[in-house]
Amino acid sequence: MNARKWALAVSALTAAVAVGIPPAIAQAAATRHVGDRCTSDNYTTCAGSASFIKEGDHMLIWDNKADGHSVVVTGDRSDGLPLKLWNHSGSDGDGKVDHNLNLPENGWIRYKVCLGEYSSKKVIESTCSASKTENAS
Repeated sequence: MNARKWALAVSALTAAVAVGIPPAIAQAAATRHVGDRCTSDNYTTCAGSASFIKEGDHMLIWDNKADGHSVVVTGDRSDGLPLKLWNHSGSDGDGKVDHNLNLPENGWIRYKVCLGEYSSKKVIESTCSASKTENAS
């Protein structure tokens, strides 16, 4: 965490404690989610991120920036079903959408996180992260 972000996080925590907001909630509000994959390798500009949760086979997708773009997770599944999951709800609130993948017990996914245009279902390839492979079990 760079010095500026650290100072902002400490400021937010100090102010939150002074008015009675629990520190964990204040810290979450002061930082953006970077997930297991981010739309940029530069985590200071992570417009969208995603994390795969093995328990229950969930893909959590965050929209971290009010930039007019949706966040999309694309890739491959071991069972051959298409993998194109969208978060088009915007960055309001926590900006998170939960997709239940229902993968086979010994299944896997290979995914990347990108920005896109939900209305046309167009993925902006230049914004995509590197791919990551996760096993379901």
